Amino acid sequence: MLISLDSVAYKLNYGEESRILLHDINFAIANNTITTIVGPNGAGKTTLVRLILGLINPTSGTINRKKDVILGYVPQKLNPNKFMPMTVESFLSLCGTPRIDNPFNITKLMNRSIHALSGGELQKVLFNAAVLKKPDLLILDEPTQGIDADSQDIFYKELLELKYKYKMAIVIISHDLHFVFDCTDHVICLNQHICCQGSPEIVREIKEVKQLFPGFSPYQHHHDHNHI
Repeated sequence: MLISLDSVAYKLNYGEESRILLHDINFAIANNTITTIVGPNGAGKTTLVRLILGLINPTSGTINRKKDVILGYVPQKLNPNKFMPMTVESFLSLCGTPRIDNPFNITKLMNRSIHALSGGELQKVLFNAAVLKKPDLLILDEPTQGIDADSQDIFYKELLELKYKYKMAIVIISHDLHFVFDCTDHVICLNQHICCQGSPEIVREIKEVKQLFPGFSPYQHHHDHNHI
């Protein structure tokens, strides 16, 4: 396993008050797998990603990482400092010496200012930057945001090729339910805790999950127990 989480919880403290963002999180990430995390706004998805990346530490529980594991990360949004002029080529040079070819052909963008890119163009650049060093685990937070439908198809094909060619593990936060059920190995339904998880075939048969997918409608989380 590359990374495993055992009874992980995370809370924010405000003096004598506290707010639990995540609790009782248990799962593992193996090589050559795609794990998709779904859940409503405020479910703790981004907090979970920050824990996996080691940007924050759990309040309780343990996170075990394989020694010298290499992580790649594409955030949902990036707002480059406009007072630091930088071309795409300069930005990529800061990300290290390439170990694999860029999945997206962004040659035409190399001399462009990173501040002048559209949302979709910036996502492509960030994705290329994240895979330069051939990470063991690639983490993507809504990676197709701002990318047109045709480019999304290309993106997912490239993503699957990365998985198969380099045995790369991939974790995705996504609302693209077609991808969740068509290409993912493991689905995690999150709402402060893991409500259910498993293969797409198993998860889609769970009663509460079936309510989420009439015609692949936007994600609505429903289940019959209370959260802390």
